[in-house]
Amino acid sequence: MEVTKLHKKIRAQMMKAITTFGMIQDGDKILLWISGWKDSMLLAKMMCELRDRSHLNFELRWVYMHKKFLMRCEVDFTDMKKFFEDIGLEMEYIEINLPEWSKLEEWIGISCQRCSYARRISMFKLCERWGYNKICLWHHLDDGITTLFMNMIMNRNWTLMPPINTMKRWDLTIIRPMSFVREHDIMNLVRKENIPFSPCTCPVWEESKRKEIWNLMKIIEMNQAWSLENMYHAAVKKFIKDYKDKNWITD
Repeated sequence: MEVTKLHKKIRAQMMKAITTFGMIQDGDKILLWISGWKDSMLLAKMMCELRDRSHLNFELRWVYMHKKFLMRCEVDFTDMKKFFEDIGLEMEYIEINLPEWSKLEEWIGISCQRCSYARRISMFKLCERWGYNKICLWHHLDDGITTLFMNMIMNRNWTLMPPINTMKRWDLTIIRPMSFVREHDIMNLVRKENIPFSPCTCPVWEESKRKEIWNLMKIIEMNQAWSLENMYHAAVKKFIKDYKDKNWITD
């Protein structure tokens, strides 16, 4: 397949993020969290490309987490099997649930924060069991700026979704190689390259505060071109200033 300008653009943006934050070193064992949605499916392909064709020397393994507490989120990977075979990535299927002490019944008190927490803890434990030192997530620039605005508007806190985050307690590093990539570029490339993906099936997304802030970001961008990129990279500069000398430890 001919490499398109858009493919080269996204690859360059990912390499810029990887280089800027030193996300990957030789010998890294990276666990790639796949949701089945467009962002994670493109990330899988691009990370395999980096593994196979770049100077970077790392091991890559991916996992899908079936959230038993949100049964409607289940993704069927049957039609995607050939895609993963072609890029040389084997799948691990893990079932997770919310911690017992949460005492939450299905659909009661479920939120993005609780769902994310349950998945993160499961990922940390998998890395500990399998001997992996990094977790690779699919979040892009639009996710980052939305999180920043959520924290400012709702928490009075200037906190960026970190492109890289070293976890002291777990001796792990979380990396987000697509931190400089726009969502619309991801969607366009996924369509151009016929990458299979599952649409978002989250039953709480449409009524979530995150979706509300995400819509606000789109309105801002409609009225001022490049506004989201400019705001995001301004926040990135502050993040580098605050945490580079701390080995990207943010807690």
